[in-house]
Amino acid sequence: MRQQGLRVTALMAAGLMLVSMLAWSEDVVVTRSQTFRGRVISVDAAGIRIQLARGGEVTVPRAGIVQLTVEPPPSVVRGIAAFEKGDLRDAQLNLGKVMMQYLGLDTEWAAKGMVYFGLASLRSGDYDKAAKAFDVFLQTYPEHPLSMAASVGLVEIELARKNYAPALAQFQELAQPYDKQLKPAKDQLPYAAEIYLGIGQCQEGLARPADALDGYLRVIGLYPVEPFYSEALYRGAELLAASNQNAKAEGMLTELIENYPASPFAAKAIEARKALGARRADQAAAAKPAKP
Repeated sequence: MRQQGLRVTALMAAGLMLVSMLAWSEDVVVTRSQTFRGRVISVDAAGIRIQLARGGEVTVPRAGIVQLTVEPPPSVVRGIAAFEKGDLRDAQLNLGKVMMQYLGLDTEWAAKGMVYFGLASLRSGDYDKAAKAFDVFLQTYPEHPLSMAASVGLVEIELARKNYAPALAQFQELAQPYDKQLKPAKDQLPYAAEIYLGIGQCQEGLARPADALDGYLRVIGLYPVEPFYSEALYRGAELLAASNQNAKAEGMLTELIENYPASPFAAKAIEARKALGARRADQAAAAKPAKP
């Protein structure tokens, strides 16, 4: 009776494993002499470890792999979808569970998931994880269309840490292709906007307001894409107001408030415009001749 119970338990375990394998499509790793089927469970520089469908595990050396088909884990699918919807917290949570297991896997979802994890970590202030994700991405996928996002992300980390001089030099290097063309391809506009916004912030951090304003005005004039455009409007207006160019500053703040009410800088713009109005009223009162 006890043996029958053990047999039932074993069959149930095998059944659960089979259901799990069917729910998650089979991965296939092909070398010149063998084909391995099952589920990839980790990846590193040396090889790909796969849990075989027939039982057991094996690590296949990367150098010998000629073809690879690996389905994304459910958490990666959820994380990528969350990032593309703007839910960075959920993206970081889901991608952070498994992305480091797939460092350098040569699939589109692994590349996208890695850079998305880096960007989500950057926005949450987890700079060490962001830097690791970006570095791995650039080492593994140097020609990928998202490589510019990873390169900019690494410089954004320097900016966030207030390392303004090295960040400025790196932003300026990334800006070189855009310096030579006023109208880059549409898919490059966000990168150009982020780079010149970053240049402005670095110049501002180095106490060079005129150079900073040039960076913000370039975003405003040439690369009007969100979320960078509204931030450039706000930062540019603040510098104009500081140099007593109140009318120009107010115009930029009004554009931000009226056209980009969902921007995180809209509330700040409202307060800044109120302050400019109060300053204008004070100046007008001071300019009136005193009553005899």
